[in-house]
Amino acid sequence: MAEARPVDDDTVAALLTYWAVLEIRSMARRRKALTTWPDDDYVACIAWLADLVHNIAGSQTQAPRRISWRKRRRRMSWTWRTAGPAGRTWILETLKKNGTVWTPPSDDRGGSTTVTDRSL
Repeated sequence: MAEARPVDDDTVAALLTYWAVLEIRSMARRRKALTTWPDDDYVACIAWLADLVHNIAGSQTQAPRRISWRKRRRRMSWTWRTAGPAGRTWILETLKKNGTVWTPPSDDRGGSTTVTDRSL
């Protein structure tokens, strides 16, 4: 198996969007939710995953060049903050199964964001 490779936020956004579309397409065709979804409502699961990807697409704004690099937000900051525990787990598990290493952004209040999931 290949070694895990570190990636930036742009790569993470593209990879997660790609996998979300594949999983949405799969759920629509099979009429069955993801195995990690708490019930069999595949339509709700599709909506949840589509919302998560929508937040990724909305985070594409470019920071003006005159702003210090310390004040610029990472592309995935909004998505990470709004994803919730299930979304964060999906993000990290999707990246893990694709052999990528990514450090999530810290929260805007200066603390670091932690994910507590025993399966990761």
